[in-house]
Amino acid sequence: MDEKFNEKHAVLMGNTGVFLDPQADAPYTLHFFEMSIRGQDSRGDPQTLYGEVVAVREGFGPVLPEDRFTVVPADCLLDLAPHANPPAYSFSGDAKAAADYLKTSYQMQRRQQCQQDREHFATVCRDYLMRSFTERKNAAQARVIGLMQRERENPEVAIARQRAENDLADLERLKRERLAGIDRLIIARHGPVKHLASALIVPAVESLEPEMAGWDREPDPETRRAIELAAEAIVIRHEESQGRECEKVGHLKIGFDIRSLAPADPQTGYRDPVLGVRRIEVKGRKRGRPVRLTKNEWYKATQLGDSYWLYVVWDPLGNPEALPIRIQNPAKKLDHVKREIAAIRFFEIPAGAIESYQY
Repeated sequence: MDEKFNEKHAVLMGNTGVFLDPQADAPYTLHFFEMSIRGQDSRGDPQTLYGEVVAVREGFGPVLPEDRFTVVPADCLLDLAPHANPPAYSFSGDAKAAADYLKTSYQMQRRQQCQQDREHFATVCRDYLMRSFTERKNAAQARVIGLMQRERENPEVAIARQRAENDLADLERLKRERLAGIDRLIIARHGPVKHLASALIVPAVESLEPEMAGWDREPDPETRRAIELAAEAIVIRHEESQGRECEKVGHLKIGFDIRSLAPADPQTGYRDPVLGVRRIEVKGRKRGRPVRLTKNEWYKATQLGDSYWLYVVWDPLGNPEALPIRIQNPAKKLDHVKREIAAIRFFEIPAGAIESYQY
């Protein structure tokens, strides 16, 4: 299947597509690479230790060299819509420079992590091997000594004693070979970095659906970020007041912002996988405005079901005592009122539907 897939899409390798980002202020480029870390197995044959599809974002305009490239989640393209009528943008991205950045940054980090993991694995294997061979060697030596004692009384045992000595020598040779094989496991080196394709991302301000033309514009990026942080702080304060433990995971781009854990059973340590864990997507909005979930967030809500929660905080800036509206399994409860914005890949939920869950 992998060979058929690559054969079918071979003509697309290295090409560029144009996508829309409703939250972008300026165009940028996403370069997609197939990256690997290589090593050896115990026999010395080449082996892939780690493989990943990596996206490198390249910014344009007046940016510092160290800020020109950043590694971003490769699935970020799922939240962007293909441009229906790609404009005549000249593609100025540099895939080679992005590949060089990837090799000296993220791939280096992954190689170091693989190196550490392999060293730990080799240490465990070596310890087990040494213990095993020590036991086998002691047993082989005891057999040789026993046969030597019997040989004094019965010379015919000499052949058995010679075989036992040969077995002991073979055991030492096998030990050296196995230890050499473990030493090969430690090797971790940079594998190839293959450019798959690039995507030119353009702002979607001029590409919104006509029905959205009369809407108020979204806040500027700084204000939007401040609203998000204020809403998250309100949600965390609320959850902790209920005795729950919170962890912010929005930076991982996994479809929700906060993981909230209920206290585990003090006797068994058990925590119910549904009731004990809440995956919370936080939305801070001006009261009355619709709430937008990205395609990734909506699909994650569908996947996680009852353990996924949507927390909406109206006007979180300057209102730290606001209570979040909590909706468990929003993909099920709000599916009938959502509206897909095809150009932006959002799922829209009317404010009235949010208000109906106030409690």
